[in-house]
Order: sequence, then C-alpha cells, then structure tokens
Amino acid sequence: MAALFTLQEEEILTRLSVGDTAALEILIRSYYPVLCRFAEKFLPDASLAKDVVQESFIKLWKSNKSFNSTQALKVYLYTITRNGCLDLIRSRNRLDNRHQQATIEAAETLEPVLTEIIRAESVALIFQAVKAMPAKMQQVFFLSYRDGLTVSEIATQLGMNLKAVKKQKYKALVALRGRFSKRSEPLLGLLTTAALLADKNL
Repeated sequence: MAALFTLQEEEILTRLSVGDTAALEILIRSYYPVLCRFAEKFLPDASLAKDVVQESFIKLWKSNKSFNSTQALKVYLYTITRNGCLDLIRSRNRLDNRHQQATIEAAETLEPVLTEIIRAESVALIFQAVKAMPAKMQQVFFLSYRDGLTVSEIATQLGMNLKAVKKQKYKALVALRGRFSKRSEPLLGLLTTAALLADKNL
C-alpha cells in the first residue's frame, strides 16, 4: 500500500494532522479497498462494509488525530472499522440473535488478526529494503528468513563458509534496524531487533 503514496509517508501524516484534504485522499486510495475486505469478514453485505469504511474515514477526518507512524495510523483505521462493524451488527434487528452473537464474538477477538495484518505489511517493507542491499547479502537474508534454511544449508547452497553466512545475516539485520529506527517505524525496528536477539545462529 505504501507504494501508492505520491508523497513521503511522514509528509502525508503531517499534512493530514493540519487538515489537508489531498493527504486524506491519498490515504483513502491506499486503504479503502483493504478495509472493505476486512469489514466484509463480519458483515453479510459488501455495501454495508463500504458504508462502515466510509464512516471510518469520516471519523479519521473529524478526529484531528496526529500519528507518529503509518503503523499507528493502520491500527487506528482497522480498529475503528472493526468497532463500526460491531455497532452495525448490534443495531440491525434483521440479523438473528445467534448469528449476531457469533459475529460479535469473532470481531471482539480480532486483536491477533490486526497484529498479524500489520506485521505482514511490516515484513513486506523489510523485504523491499533488503532488495536494495548487495546481492550476496540479499541471498543470505532471503534464504534464511523467507525460505527457512539453516546457516549450514545456506553455506552449502551458496558455496560460502559458515562464518561468512553468519556475517552477512548479521550485517543485514543491523542495517535494517538502523534504517527503520531512523524512519520512526518502531514496529519495524522492533522486528529486526527481535530477529537479532532470537537468532541463535549468529
């Protein structure tokens, strides 16, 4: 979704906080389709889902909230969309009570899903950043974190010694942590820091 932005993400958030309608339009183009699919998980009608998402953007606009990162914005949008679905389910008498209760319970336990959505988007940004690294570092990183190969398996496949593989992995993770920390993306920095701490092969 970030690829749809024609401005730097930080600038979009800043302009949104001062009431720039162009910034809001960019966000709507970026997030409206995925939020509609998200709402459709809980509502029986796609048109109802669209109504909820439209209301979410109205609430965003009226809230005058400031966000220090796109991750914080995503959490806000997904959360108010979920809450909008819950409110609509409760208010519509045409839904039978059993279906209504089951849907509400599913939506109310959605926090892990929200976390996974945001994490998946963060991982996509990390992989995009890795593609700008030197070729050998890219190969080692993707074979390890995307394909799940061990250091020994990577060394065999690439014709490298174990020490060289470990060094490339470490340098890639340190570079990612530094890059995303500087860009005020705390979740991305946390993910790469966690990888450094958890990787027993380094």
